Amino acid sequence: MLRQTKIHAYICFLLFSWINISMAHTWKNVAPGIDYIDMADRNLVPWSHIHVFKINLKKQALDIVTAHDLSKENASVKDFAMHSKAVIAINGGFFDTQYKPLGLRIGHEHQYSKLKSISWWGVFYIADNQAHLSNYSYFRSHRKHIDFAIQSGPRLLIDGKSPKLKPGLAERTALGITEKSEVILLVTERSPMNTATLSDLMKHAPLSCDQALNLDGGSSSQIYAQLGLLNIHAHGLSNVSDAVVVKPRE
Repeated sequence: MLRQTKIHAYICFLLFSWINISMAHTWKNVAPGIDYIDMADRNLVPWSHIHVFKINLKKQALDIVTAHDLSKENASVKDFAMHSKAVIAINGGFFDTQYKPLGLRIGHEHQYSKLKSISWWGVFYIADNQAHLSNYSYFRSHRKHIDFAIQSGPRLLIDGKSPKLKPGLAERTALGITEKSEVILLVTERSPMNTATLSDLMKHAPLSCDQALNLDGGSSSQIYAQLGLLNIHAHGLSNVSDAVVVKPRE
């Protein structure tokens, strides 16, 4: 009888845990064309977050904002969001010691920096309201009218498959494209991981990405979002040269 009681209690515990995980990892609509989920296991590490937004490009637009737009050398993503009146802002790609962007940046029909010929980097771009991710050579030869583009690396998913990735724990920022052509924005907060773990996270449900790109991470990783009752501000440890912002489509 005691053994049956223990088994029943264990089953109840598993069921309760499964319900909690399922509820915690369920998309929540926070604005037209924007869903949010926190993928961190808050039961084990209550102070950590893996902020993920799913963006419908028919209702929301992505853009690049640089520190130059703010007449500054560098800025936080909150500064970028406030300047551009964006609902979400995350840090962009890599930059040098003078805060000059490394790799291609295109925003609001303006090219801020040039394409770099780095084989393991990728170019995440939007053309005709469709998101794409390719290597630099394909982008250069097939380039059309581009609304938005950012170059960074490494690529985390290529047609649903994970490339060989280097180890190393750090805070992460990433962009992805789902099987339904939605855009995924991911930023970790007090939840460092390696790129292989990040790739696996973005590949499987509920994110379900086919393509994914690592952006600048570590001390640069940061996010700012103001969407009704959802308010997120993870500053990171340093300012950055540019940000990827989300704004309602006009």
